[in-house]
Amino acid sequence: MSKKTESFYNNLKIKLNEIHNWPTKYVFKFIVLNNKDKIDELNHEFLNLNSKITKNYSSKNKYVSFTFIVKLDSANDVIKKYKEVSKIDGIISL
Repeated sequence: MSKKTESFYNNLKIKLNEIHNWPTKYVFKFIVLNNKDKIDELNHEFLNLNSKITKNYSSKNKYVSFTFIVKLDSANDVIKKYKEVSKIDGIISL
């Protein structure tokens, strides 16, 4: 992991701990191409987390935005999930 990426996640952890009282429900938002494999890959990342999922398609159906609301125990869990999801090619995290 680059120093820039490591610094980003360290800052995120600090901010998450300032804002949230753990455990809490955390909102993840992502955008992927409207491609079955990409969608399946993203959904798989949240499969066992009992998450509330909403999705919206772009006006031309080229992209799909997902919102996952998940109860997590710590900022470390949030960061771990962002790192896992970032391995999906072309994903945009909001």
